[in-house]
Formats: sequence, C-alpha cells, structure tokens
Amino acid sequence: RPVARLVVKRGKTAVAFEGGDALVRPEGYREWIFVGSSLGLEYDPKAEKTAPGPAEFKNVYIDPAAFREFAKSGKFREGTVFILETASSATKKEPGLQGTVQKDYIGLSAAVKDSRRFKEGWAYFSFKEGTERFRPSAKPAGTSACYDCHREHGAIDNVFTQFHPVLKAAAPKSSAASPQ
Repeated sequence: RPVARLVVKRGKTAVAFEGGDALVRPEGYREWIFVGSSLGLEYDPKAEKTAPGPAEFKNVYIDPAAFREFAKSGKFREGTVFILETASSATKKEPGLQGTVQKDYIGLSAAVKDSRRFKEGWAYFSFKEGTERFRPSAKPAGTSACYDCHREHGAIDNVFTQFHPVLKAAAPKSSAASPQ
C-alpha cells in the first residue's frame, strides 16, 4: 500500500495517508497535548425534537507541533491534526461518591488541515467501525457531516476554540483566540 506522509515544518509529521486521501489512524495521540473534554456537547439541529441519550465525553488532543505554532502565532498551520476521542459515560451514586465518569471508548475521529489535499482546507475522519471497534484508516467525511458545522460554529479557522480554555490560554495576547 502506498503511504504518503503529510510533510510539515522541520520534517515532522503527525499523520500519514494511504492512496491519496485515506487517513491512517494516528498512534500515540494520547501523548499529544490534551486540549480538553466536554460532556454531552454537540451541535445538532434535531436535538430539541429527540429525547437525549446518555451523555458522551469528547476528549480532544492536538499534535504538539501544531500546538506550539498556535501558541506562537494564534493560527493553525498546515498539517494541524486534532483527535476527538469519544467515551460513554457512567453515573456513580454511592455513599460518599457521586458524579459522572468516562466508561468505554466508543468513537475516534480526526480533523486535519491540509489545503493541498483537501479543497476546503480541513477534512474530518471517523475511524468508528461498529461498537468499540476502529478501522485502521478512514476516508474524509462529506462536508455536511462535520465540515459545514465547523465552518459555521468554529471560533477560529473551523476549530471550536471557544470550548477549550487550554487553547485560549495558549494563544498570543494579540490573537483572536486569547481570553478577553
């Protein structure tokens, strides 16, 4: 299988592609910069019409080189990779122990900024294959699946920086991402 690496500054790469646009599932992403976690947060125009299911945790990671560039410039460079890891939730209600915790990993997605490969600049990928199983690679999702929402609601360059204090705190003071 031909594998093409996404070439970024200083020769470092966070991801690889197979056959042009199939993203190979990144390994070691839990060693990247942890941007934050949310519980039950999602943009869904149908949400008001359907009964809510159990809330899911969404854990977000960014590759270290992209984080350093964002901290320096307030911009996401070509080659930026975000990983969205989804976990089911469980509620604990015991004497002296109450709250919601992460239970099982149920989803794995990625966002990659690569204007040469993708005409929209960003592409979004889902590695989910059945329950708690993940594909070794994934093709980009259609624009209506993720891209349109990120373009409409992402605070900076299709990224939901408004939900991640780690990114807001890291941004240069002159950047639109820095805390007000």
